[in-house]
Amino acid sequence: MRYALFASLTLASLAVGCHSAATNPQPAPSNELGHALHSSSLALDATGKELYVVNPESDSISVLDVQTRQLEREILLAAAPPSADASTGRYTPSIMPRTVALSPDGATLYVTAERASAVLAVDVASGTIRGSVPVGSEPVGSLLSADGRTLFVACSQDGKVVRLDTQSLAAVDSVTVPSEPWALAASADGHALFVSQFLGPGVVAVDPTTMTVTGSWAIPDTAPRGDQQLAHGQVRGLYDLAQRPGTSELWVAHTLLGTDTPQPALDFKSTAFPALSLLYTDGTFEQTLSNDASAVPGIDGSFGDVVSGPHALAFTSDGAFALMVDANSEDVLVVDTRQHSESALVRPLPGKMPDGIVIAPDQTFAYVDERISGDVAVLKLERTGDALHVSVDGAAITRQGSDPMPETLRLGQQLFNSANSSVFPITTDHWVACATCHMEGRSDAVVWLFAQGPRDTPSNAGGMLETGFLFRTADRNKVQDYWHTINVEQGGHFDPSAQSSLLDALTAYVNLALPLPIPPTTDPTLVARGASVFTASGCGTCHAGPRFTDSGSGNPTLDLTGTVVLHDVGTCVTSGAFPDVAHEDLAGDPRDACAFDTPSLNGVASSPPYFHDDSAATLRDAVLRMPTPPTADDDIDALVEYLRSL
Repeated sequence: MRYALFASLTLASLAVGCHSAATNPQPAPSNELGHALHSSSLALDATGKELYVVNPESDSISVLDVQTRQLEREILLAAAPPSADASTGRYTPSIMPRTVALSPDGATLYVTAERASAVLAVDVASGTIRGSVPVGSEPVGSLLSADGRTLFVACSQDGKVVRLDTQSLAAVDSVTVPSEPWALAASADGHALFVSQFLGPGVVAVDPTTMTVTGSWAIPDTAPRGDQQLAHGQVRGLYDLAQRPGTSELWVAHTLLGTDTPQPALDFKSTAFPALSLLYTDGTFEQTLSNDASAVPGIDGSFGDVVSGPHALAFTSDGAFALMVDANSEDVLVVDTRQHSESALVRPLPGKMPDGIVIAPDQTFAYVDERISGDVAVLKLERTGDALHVSVDGAAITRQGSDPMPETLRLGQQLFNSANSSVFPITTDHWVACATCHMEGRSDAVVWLFAQGPRDTPSNAGGMLETGFLFRTADRNKVQDYWHTINVEQGGHFDPSAQSSLLDALTAYVNLALPLPIPPTTDPTLVARGASVFTASGCGTCHAGPRFTDSGSGNPTLDLTGTVVLHDVGTCVTSGAFPDVAHEDLAGDPRDACAFDTPSLNGVASSPPYFHDDSAATLRDAVLRMPTPPTADDDIDALVEYLRSL
């Protein structure tokens, strides 16, 4: 019966049926590309005429006529468009739609609402929301069955995949998966649902009938290969995955972070590399394709051009070519999947921060979601024999009548996410953006070998206001000072006096428009008990105030020469090849090797591992390393649950 059920699915999407194939016959499998193979920020209708795209910062969906290349309408998903808070200036969308799936009959759009922790069902004809289904914390990826009766949703902060019945608009089942589930993809035969783990190590396979994990496959890190410019590093930012048509290959778009290189050798050329990793659908690893820095003598890499921030992937219907959307370098890399090498690079695109892509059913055009500029780029696809020519076809399609996000914050968002060195002096050769390490404005969950010692990437979520000093040893006191990071690690060329307006916009975005994570689902009773344990254990002595930190206490102006409260909490690295060392802050004041700034606890559940050297893998491990941790297991569990709720 299981074989009969899945044999009824289209090759292009995954279905969970309610009746056997004998009693409810279904169409034969098809290769029709008009149905989604994987989660995406865009969806085309079956005719290829209407395009739907999410607007995360505007709490809306745009409906475009791609034949006339006009905006038909914009569907607001919230009671009102988002706006900056009158008292704080913070800009936080209440919905933040991330992916969209269109029902087979074209009547309903299903939208993951990241900040509402729900899935919205939108009636296409009227533009009204016919239902909202709570699914779990921060849903992102979604995938609709071929018959439209079942929707799968990846809830990133709850670590689960939820199955919804679209007729009753109810969650009917779920499965817990390791790490942060992000993108979803269907196997061609319909026997498996693949889930990317956003911060690695790889992919989880789920049986969509039983909602059980059937496999968890790591993409191996790429070891150093003698030259720091050759692609290498830890696997992070697994934004998209899809099965290559006509094969058993599962392609995963991600980044490699070269954490093995210490300063001063660590620079933009050794920091981050784009990658496409190939697995077989049974979990066997094939290889990782990446930029091998063709400028290095004797190296003929897979990708001859430098690109950064792979966010989305689309295949031609015959599987011969893949189009990889690079959000940070703002381009589209065309890959010959048969040769495993770059075929072409589409640069420049007409807009900012490409975040998704869909290919038309007739294979003549592709549409690219350009998130920051609020438009859709049109790419023309032309096949000549064995070759594919891809080019920008005219102006981008405007998809919003007006942008509710304040202009300064939008500029700051562009700066934060951009590695486009043709536009801003924020890097060299389109290599590194702020978002390369601060993925989604948060952390990349790695430790870098900085001159001061091993340092993890802290989350920027919630902004830096009320968090006191910056850096693990309070070496800086304002976001504007990050021009030093831009110029050293990112290879940028910022002049803080001549380009202060850009630094101010970047600061405004980080402080006001990077919202805190939605906490994972927690037990209120256990959270209340944990709050009491938090107080009784003395945690609030250091983790005090609205952001749970004593950083900056007694020094409201954050004067680096004034009072700087630091603590030795027993995490100092004193041995090995790269220990913590005494150093000076930005103003030349001494900093002890083992005295650390108190980090905020807001959103702490979203940023494992913990401590400056990532020496605590989980919150429980971090609690057990406290100077006076609770001794009873029940108290430890309660305290962890409280921390998860912050």
